[in-house]
Amino acid sequence: MSAPVPEPDRAGPERNLKGSAVLLLVLVLVAVAAWYLTSPARDSTDTAASSSVGSGDVIQQYAEGDRKAVEPFVGALLDGGEFDSTALQGGVSVVNVWGSWCGPCREEAPVLAQVAGETEDEGVQFLGINVRDNPDAARAFERTFDVPYPSIVPDDSPEALLAFGGLLASAAVPSTVVVDPDGRVAARVVGTVTAPTLRALIEDASTGSAVTGR
Repeated sequence: MSAPVPEPDRAGPERNLKGSAVLLLVLVLVAVAAWYLTSPARDSTDTAASSSVGSGDVIQQYAEGDRKAVEPFVGALLDGGEFDSTALQGGVSVVNVWGSWCGPCREEAPVLAQVAGETEDEGVQFLGINVRDNPDAARAFERTFDVPYPSIVPDDSPEALLAFGGLLASAAVPSTVVVDPDGRVAARVVGTVTAPTLRALIEDASTGSAVTGR
């Protein structure tokens, strides 16, 4: 009587096939991850974002032909009454968005007060736009830093921010725009501004010059 012929081992090839598929999938995933991490587009995007956040301030100046006109607006003043933007006409003006809860705003408040005092005789006018704040805290902030110019509260008059064509927003605090004598935005600073920078931007706005990316 002859010995039984053993059944062929089908499990072996199936195991080898599955193992090869898993290995191939792992290799594909590794290749995709390597491409993603070393892609130039990703590197440039991440570097730009971290540089912008890390460096803090963003300063932009606009050539005369690219300047946005500020629309007329009125706003409720923090200390009562109403502000009309026509009061800014005829000279350079500086508009600053701030909040008493904002650490960088406390840092730049003395700078703004200083430059406002230094340029008052030149006809430069300053206006604050107080956002997302408690009125009592905001008024205490103004007393602490001896702020010499008025501030409006855009919660009751949102057109004050809209008047600047998207260059000012309650989410970007602090931020500052310098408006030329023709009522157009000549420069914008997102973040804290230093006294030398602000004085230079005011001078450029008054003379009509502009250096993009200054």
